[in-house]
Amino acid sequence: MNRETAKMSEGDGIGLSEPISLRIPSRPEYALIARLVVAQVGQSAGFGPEDVYDLKLAVTEAVTNVIRHAAVDSFEIEYRASPKVVEITVVDAGGGFEAEESPHEPGPGHDGGFGLAVIRSLVDEVVLDSVSGGGTRLKMIRRADGTSGNGE
Repeated sequence: MNRETAKMSEGDGIGLSEPISLRIPSRPEYALIARLVVAQVGQSAGFGPEDVYDLKLAVTEAVTNVIRHAAVDSFEIEYRASPKVVEITVVDAGGGFEAEESPHEPGPGHDGGFGLAVIRSLVDEVVLDSVSGGGTRLKMIRRADGTSGNGE
């Protein structure tokens, strides 16, 4: 039986016409699924191996934060890809926290904050919406090397 597969050269970037949404059980063994999907989404957007690796790390940190802190049975991840751009949104219905009080950099006197600091170092944009008692929505946007809008 012949199977057709899409072959892309590095640097192509066809994107995806529709977002991909997953509901994932809030258990560590399911983090691998989130990583595998983001790797494919990154490749579809034309990302090279280094950019795909950064996306996988960012998703791992986001998923780990939900599993450790949200106290939910499951959460959602939505992936969107266009040529050279990937957007990942992680949403949970947990207890939330005061996002304005979350440190941008971990340091003395801060309880945690390392996961968000790592995420901010791996993606170009982070949008964090969370309030105590109201769940959390984390959107991460990464542009392929050379197309960053943040001047780096």
